[in-house]
Amino acid sequence: MNQGIEFAELLAYTEEENGRWKQFFARHPEALDLPLDIAGDVRKLVLHIFAVELHYAHAVLGLEKIDLGKLPASTLEELFATGDEAARLYREFFAKAKSEEWNETVQLGRINVKASKRKLIAQAFTHSMRHWAQISTFLRQQGLKQDWNHDFLLTTAMK
Repeated sequence: MNQGIEFAELLAYTEEENGRWKQFFARHPEALDLPLDIAGDVRKLVLHIFAVELHYAHAVLGLEKIDLGKLPASTLEELFATGDEAARLYREFFAKAKSEEWNETVQLGRINVKASKRKLIAQAFTHSMRHWAQISTFLRQQGLKQDWNHDFLLTTAMK
């Protein structure tokens, strides 16, 4: 029996959180354009989160690199579509990857790092969680408290 948390479970948590954030920003669209010292504003940091997820998803699947600077983000739908596409690609990899593929290394030219596909996926998820925590804290400080608990432990996406 596998005793570890599977990446598919982390992906389910990520998608649940993203859905809640999308609803939050639909109710508080002004929050996306608040200035933030980590990327310029909240919208740019959210785009950064999704762009990294998509970049790594392309890397683990061996897909063509994309120009992350050209990802659309002017509407809520455009912004979250990038995250949705990354999730779709991760599910595709999880469904078809053979056990030996997880340990294959990939060269990331943008940051000149070589890492296993397993490590890239772990980095994508931890990177996103870290930045969402920054956004959550910042928005609470601005009086925009979220109405859900962000903890993985309390996610409904897994048992």
